[in-house]
Amino acid sequence: MHLESLRIFRDLIETGTFSKAAELNYLTQSAVSQQLKNLEKSVGQPLLDRASRRIKLTPAGRLFYRTAKRIVTSYEDMNARIHSISPESTQRLRIAAIYSVGTYVLQRYLKEFLKTHPGVKVDIDYQKASRICDDILRGRADLSIMAYPVKRRDLAVIPLDDEELVLILPPRHLLCRRPKLRLADLAGQDFIAFDRGTPTRKAIDKVLRERGVRPKIRMELDNIETIKSAVSSGMGLAIVPEPTVAAEHKSNRLCLRRFSDQKLSRPLGVLVRKVRREDKAVRAFLQHLGAPGAN
Repeated sequence: MHLESLRIFRDLIETGTFSKAAELNYLTQSAVSQQLKNLEKSVGQPLLDRASRRIKLTPAGRLFYRTAKRIVTSYEDMNARIHSISPESTQRLRIAAIYSVGTYVLQRYLKEFLKTHPGVKVDIDYQKASRICDDILRGRADLSIMAYPVKRRDLAVIPLDDEELVLILPPRHLLCRRPKLRLADLAGQDFIAFDRGTPTRKAIDKVLRERGVRPKIRMELDNIETIKSAVSSGMGLAIVPEPTVAAEHKSNRLCLRRFSDQKLSRPLGVLVRKVRREDKAVRAFLQHLGAPGAN
């Protein structure tokens, strides 16, 4: 029985799905199923109630989950503490970020921070939003600046700013001739959307649904640069964070419009584990952001 098997079992129970547990651990769903079978063979009892359509623990499974979680949490906490007391960690900042935030928003904060802290080495790991929380909890990253941060156990959310969302169009599109647009103008238009399930996509879908607006979803993409390229080539319209298209708008490579009847934005915040006294680079960066509790 290996630590990794215990971690996978914990993730399976806490996420409630084989697909999510597989994603968090960079595995296939069949590999997660095999890990579960190996654990049940090792303990000699079923850990999940197979009669239930959802993931439901047996009595043995509940005991096993509590113990496995305690072991994995202790190991992850030990790793984080060892990292924090190593000499190089005091001058190293590991940040997990989604591409649109890491490439545009994060650089704005880091530019001034590195001027005043030239000895700090910054590592940025671009990840899907769904993996970032787990990376921080497991000690793979110190913090993240992300959109729609959700507070969860052992992680704190520090609010930053609201980031404006705008409509981008190909420069020759008919709607570009109109200085003002309403949200209803998107009805029936070819639309390039963020991947289904991303926080920004969910928020945009919610607004469109509430207003009864139905664009034609032509593509679903997970990279802001790919979305901009698709719009520029005339494949459709898109709603994206304003900082990500400022340069293209200025050079007239993309047409940018705001809606006259609907202000769109997304909240940004810092997601971080409890900061220890030894985490000097993390504390310094939070202080640079003006985050409460960084002292």
